[in-house]
Amino acid sequence: MNRVVLQYDQLAVTYADGAQAVRGVSFSLCAGECLALVGESGCGKTTIARAALGLLPSSAAVVGSIRLSENEVVGAPPETIRTLRGLVAGFVAQNPFEACNPLDRVALHVAEAWRAHRQVPPSGRISATLGALGIANPAQQLRRYPHQWSGGMLQRATIAAAAAHRPLLLIADEPTSALDADRADATLAALRATGAAVLLVSHDIGVVARHADRIAVCYAGRIVELGTSSEILARPRHPYTRALLAATPRCAQGMPTPLAGAPPRLTDPISGCAFAPRCTLAQPACHQHDPPLRAGVACPILGPDAVPAPAIQQPETHTARPAAARSAAPEIIVEARQVAQRYGQGGQAVHAVRQASLAVRRGEIVGIAGPSGCGKSTLLRLLATIETPSGGEVWLGGELASRAGSHRPLSRLARSGFVMPIFQDPIGSLDLRWAIWRSITEPLSAPHRADRPRPAQRRSIAREHLAAVGLSHIDIEARPTEISIGQCQRVAIARALCAAPGLIVADEPTSALDASVAAAILHLLAATARSGTAIVIVSHDWALLDVLCDRVLTMSDGILTGA
Repeated sequence: MNRVVLQYDQLAVTYADGAQAVRGVSFSLCAGECLALVGESGCGKTTIARAALGLLPSSAAVVGSIRLSENEVVGAPPETIRTLRGLVAGFVAQNPFEACNPLDRVALHVAEAWRAHRQVPPSGRISATLGALGIANPAQQLRRYPHQWSGGMLQRATIAAAAAHRPLLLIADEPTSALDADRADATLAALRATGAAVLLVSHDIGVVARHADRIAVCYAGRIVELGTSSEILARPRHPYTRALLAATPRCAQGMPTPLAGAPPRLTDPISGCAFAPRCTLAQPACHQHDPPLRAGVACPILGPDAVPAPAIQQPETHTARPAAARSAAPEIIVEARQVAQRYGQGGQAVHAVRQASLAVRRGEIVGIAGPSGCGKSTLLRLLATIETPSGGEVWLGGELASRAGSHRPLSRLARSGFVMPIFQDPIGSLDLRWAIWRSITEPLSAPHRADRPRPAQRRSIAREHLAAVGLSHIDIEARPTEISIGQCQRVAIARALCAAPGLIVADEPTSALDASVAAAILHLLAATARSGTAIVIVSHDWALLDVLCDRVLTMSDGILTGA
């Protein structure tokens, strides 16, 4: 029998505001095994994972037991925890941009585990680790700074930092959210090849299906279903697990179905099964008794003959949903004419985009897919006139907006909120000093807008758009650092919609969102397109692009095809 590396026994975590983030969680993880924690945002996944390395706020009240390689973590002195980090267990944070110091070269980040323990990394170990994760020319890339790497490359650097010391346990919080499917598979395969136990927090059901041995489905701080991946994905028993899979593009037929209702407030007392208010199968007893986890499921009304949900199907080919027939072609909202982008000069120049041309019409949703670092995000910035191309032109609404050699947007549309971006890094795209209502309504105060609202009106507008992205309960005076990454992503989406733009360019807009919220956002984007807004969306998720987009283009090494 494999050695138990990580053991949770009745773990409970309560934060200073009274939120019961984790309630009676118990499970074990053996050497070489991968267990995935899945569930909606706020269900306790990240708290469970961080607790194993003592990474919770000092104000959090932690009871129960966590044993890491036979060392008790709960109540252990800080020096014991520091010894375990890096040497016994490595941690991959959800946001690679936030995990890196922009003033340090990438090499320093990857060697962090050795530096923290005053050790020198073995010669070539760092480059070899990056090479195994698919980074070309790692020795050269290590000399670069974080801002010179794509989000997917930076994510792999943080994974290399956690894995390079070959710990017994790797705790990974959304480690593949910035990676395309092939890179995600290669990355997790490389992690599994180390022989370490992997505790994986992920919203990506496809990744979980391919790489996790077991799945723990979390809801309102508890594990409601626990079993092998094949069992849970092919024959889910808990109603919440079924609903979660129905909200996943890979499992749903057509557009995914968002879960009705919202999770309970963890600061309020929970009586009975926490999922009962949202459950279509709930009985009176469900509102009175909180069932324990028995035989892998915490639901008393379901027996072994529960109706299975659809199994995961990986499409062998990807065919975009055909555009709806139109009596007359709508006007072109954005057009790129042979645009190119080059960074640097001479032999060190990087050609991020090479003579790309495309036109997107009013109400059309166009997807762009391709591997990490292929130029997708750069092309979006060119379409949004955030960057000036090194070659070619960008037109907005029939007006020349940007061309090679220009130093600022040439069109009034580019300066009036006609184009709204949704960036890949949600926290980095928000001003950390501002309340979220101010960030959401900032586009309405653009000097070239004729309909600028008074400051007193902006809070009401912010609430309306927060409700549209499922954040009606959030404090509009909160700062970005006071809410989760997924909530920051929805704030960024609300800001883009607030301006009623003609064009939205979205870079991985659902990468930080759980399946249910992502499904709701897809419906919202589809409705926005029906109202006339053109949308260009970059995503690594082919299933998402298939169900949402009118057509999908591919990009590789800066070359756009299929336009």
